[in-house]
Amino acid sequence: MTRSIRFVALALATTLLFAIASPAFAGGEEGEHAEETTETTIAADPFADGEVPAVIIPVEEAEEFEQPWTARFLIPLLVVTAIVLIIGVAIAYNSSIRTRYKVTA
Repeated sequence: MTRSIRFVALALATTLLFAIASPAFAGGEEGEHAEETTETTIAADPFADGEVPAVIIPVEEAEEFEQPWTARFLIPLLVVTAIVLIIGVAIAYNSSIRTRYKVTA
């Protein structure tokens, strides 16, 4: 193997290892602190007799979910790295073929 192909293979292996290991270091709310869901049954019309609740709780609207930094930065980085590695392998392969054979016209 030439030096450039070894370098590209090492870079690809390092990127693959980083891609596999990055979720373990990302942390976040998904791992240890998973939210629990409960089921609640409510009567069809609790205030049918004209009663008024003691405390009126306003309905909260769902907040927009913000993507974690791993999805915003690591995924595009891995895509760009993969594209650069593929282009690098193609260039290294073509240059090794060119030096191996001579075309006579």
